[in-house]
Amino acid sequence: MVISSHFGQCFFLVSTSLPYHQKINIMAKQESLIKFRGKVGDLSFSKHRNRGYEVRMKGGVDKARIQSDPNFQRTRENMAEFGSAAGNAKLLRLQLNNLLRAFSDNTMRNRLTSLIHRIQKADQSNARGERIFLEENSTLLKGFEFNRGSSLKMLLQGKLETNYDRATGEASLIIPAFNPQNDVMLLPGATHMLFNFAVAELSMQDVPPRPVAVKSGYIPLIGLHAVETLQATMRVDVNKVVYIIVGISMYQEVNGEYYPLKNNPYNAMTIVEVDLP
Repeated sequence: MVISSHFGQCFFLVSTSLPYHQKINIMAKQESLIKFRGKVGDLSFSKHRNRGYEVRMKGGVDKARIQSDPNFQRTRENMAEFGSAAGNAKLLRLQLNNLLRAFSDNTMRNRLTSLIHRIQKADQSNARGERIFLEENSTLLKGFEFNRGSSLKMLLQGKLETNYDRATGEASLIIPAFNPQNDVMLLPGATHMLFNFAVAELSMQDVPPRPVAVKSGYIPLIGLHAVETLQATMRVDVNKVVYIIVGISMYQEVNGEYYPLKNNPYNAMTIVEVDLP
């Protein structure tokens, strides 16, 4: 049951608890010309990046009760593991910070935290509430898209081959020969494309090591492109996990300068390989 009412130009959806364990979500949207942020009594006004201005009513279970009541044991366990997953995801984002600026969408943070949480749940050694990120389960990172709205396969028709040699620390990306007019998703205004290639040591330390990243030249979106190999060197401890990232971004050339496409939603970056020791 949802009760709605209009106050001036504001629209509110009001919810409450009903008998027989029926629950109603609390949700409200500001539609007035004057936008509020902050608290007024039991109402909290805020702006969501996707849904716009919202109003929420204070509610829920008391924090002290959640922390002590035996009935909330499962809740405490879930909170502990999710908090750990959020911390680990933050370290990964910090490690890749310079790369993420051109590629991540506004859902990446939540999606990455959710994936790290799923990897923690694969821990078969520790009890519920104490499960941790085990590097042996990190292959689940393979295939993660930093931009949900795009992918390497969407932008380029052709297989990108990557290799990593632990003995030498040499990583390579082989870009196949391709014809941009046939094999590339051509975007309005784009004149060139660029490949990003990075190799990183997976680490859940306070200060994770920076990845080694290289770029191709600006490749014109007209004419044939020959096979090209990008190389990066990262020597790691024999017990460390290494993961490889590939990205494709689009540019417009004007008078010898290359500009990223404005508000381009199609730049793609993917974890293409996870190499276990």
